[in-house]
Amino acid sequence: MKHVCYQCACEQDAIVIKQRETFQVKGDPIEVVSDVLTCTVCHEELFSEALDSKNLERAFEEYRNKHNYMSPTQIKEIRRRFGSGRTVATLLGWSQATLVRYEGGAIPDASHYDQLLRLHKDPNYIKTLIEQRGHKLKDRERSKVEAAFIKTDLAETLDPVDYLDTVFQPIFRDGITNVEFDFEKLMALVQCFTWKTQDVFKSKLQKLLFYADFLCYKRYGYQITGLAYIHHHYGPVPANHDLVQWVLVTVGAIDVKPSEGSFGGELIISLGEPDRRLFNEEEIEVIEDVMGYFKDFTASKISEFSHGEQAYSQTGFKDMISYSYASDLQLD
Repeated sequence: MKHVCYQCACEQDAIVIKQRETFQVKGDPIEVVSDVLTCTVCHEELFSEALDSKNLERAFEEYRNKHNYMSPTQIKEIRRRFGSGRTVATLLGWSQATLVRYEGGAIPDASHYDQLLRLHKDPNYIKTLIEQRGHKLKDRERSKVEAAFIKTDLAETLDPVDYLDTVFQPIFRDGITNVEFDFEKLMALVQCFTWKTQDVFKSKLQKLLFYADFLCYKRYGYQITGLAYIHHHYGPVPANHDLVQWVLVTVGAIDVKPSEGSFGGELIISLGEPDRRLFNEEEIEVIEDVMGYFKDFTASKISEFSHGEQAYSQTGFKDMISYSYASDLQLD
């Protein structure tokens, strides 16, 4: 290859040779075998930004191996467990740029690395961070982090479905629902709405569940699933919806895929055919009516439609929605 050699003051043929180099990484001399661009005439080393970057990456990698540091990939995995880079950086008390540098391969400062290591090894540390800096997060960010903490705790303790039952038992005892939560029927209902289709967004699914439960209550005086619903930004959603979705994914009922469209969002894909035997004739009729009515509704259209419900307009953000509003439902 040809390359400008400033020693020769002209372009010369250049080759890449290997030689040992020592880099100072966090004050520690790290020796690696580097790729060095060299002039074939005067044998001077020539500048190559790409090769220099790779040589520095080798030094960082050697430093990580020597001191048993986590890799950038492992740091990314820690961040993904709890949300976006902004969320995790806020909880740790860092700038987002700092976290991006560490994920890109930079060696963390000792104090920062201690935080990352604790976040990786101590499931309770995220709870401490939420108590310290959770007020700096948006409600949506905080709920996702709290759900991730619950999932981590569940992995070492209870069966996810059993845990979900315990979450909804108080809702039944308090009279918010008049049937006990039934996970098998919830799973089958979700699969009814997502089976043989690839275009059901998470936000649309949440409204379909709301309308199925509330329409059944309006017609027959009981809910299909025993879910409770709360007022959220884009309409009614199941209480503990992030946890509900995680359990459905964990048991293999559904898959969640990011949309490739320009507006983002998550697509819900059924991984199995629904067991319709779990429903009685009244419930089948309600499910089919809801599916038929909203068949051509987009996620945004069904959200807008749900904003016209008394159940939504008469409640505040994150309020529990009483089933007494079912009598005013726009569907008959």
